Amino acid sequence: MSTTRMLTTEEFDSMKNYQSFIENRSQHQSMKRKLLKEIINLYGEKFYRLHEGTRKALDRFCWFAAEKGFCFPGSTYLGKTYEKSKGTIDRHLKELRKQGQIITVYRRCPRNNGKGNPVHLFVNHPFFNHWVKYLQLDLESNVEADVKTENTENAWESKSKDTKKQSTYNLSLKDLNKYIRNDVNFKLSSDYVPSYIPKSFKNAVTPFFSCADDIYDLWRKVRLAYKASCLEKPLEDLSFLPVQAFKETVFAYKSNRIKTNFAAYFFGTIRGIFVIERRKEVQRNGGSRLFYNFLDS
Repeated sequence: MSTTRMLTTEEFDSMKNYQSFIENRSQHQSMKRKLLKEIINLYGEKFYRLHEGTRKALDRFCWFAAEKGFCFPGSTYLGKTYEKSKGTIDRHLKELRKQGQIITVYRRCPRNNGKGNPVHLFVNHPFFNHWVKYLQLDLESNVEADVKTENTENAWESKSKDTKKQSTYNLSLKDLNKYIRNDVNFKLSSDYVPSYIPKSFKNAVTPFFSCADDIYDLWRKVRLAYKASCLEKPLEDLSFLPVQAFKETVFAYKSNRIKTNFAAYFFGTIRGIFVIERRKEVQRNGGSRLFYNFLDS
């Protein structure tokens, strides 16, 4: 996810001077592995088929972010260091944003309409919620903007490309790969949804969204809301909450109460449900945190 949020010089200096989450090299390495593991899980087996330079660049990217939950290495720098093009690095960073692994804000610059070098916040770092609050990031609005951008890109692509219809039965593996990636009319059914998405969520969503990509995008918003809420209980144990949020969103849509779009409304609903669940956690902890600011959650 990217945002047009511009960092002032004071904000950026404050971020750089913020306390470190790690105390020694061992902790640094451990946190780097944790961040990288999330990326590897995202790519799956494809990660190990990436060019060695690309894997090293992603590893270094996580290393930079391990200390304080953000980093700002330039794509040109990473590309030259690991013999990859700037475009290749940018493409992978775009994928990490799309999949909810990082949020990108920008340093202020007098040129380029004020948009300077990017600063990447890692969603899976313990400091992520702190940076969301400090920078007052509106995650819901950014999800809505991402959905609008994606819809615009899809509409433009469908008009500009004349997709050639052909049977896939006799295609080679290379041709089949090209066909699946480039044919805008090719949609995977819900049977292709990744196995880590709870079956209960898949079953609830499938009658309304039968495409695997749509189900996967909704689950990404669940994960983002979960990370921002700082819940202690694993998401796997809370799978009934996203189902409830989806049902409430469908009801709101049916009642003509959604003024933005379905995905953004769903994100706001599950975000609110997770905040309530976090409040219950604090109460169950019996005063380990006597005062909890739910307005900042």
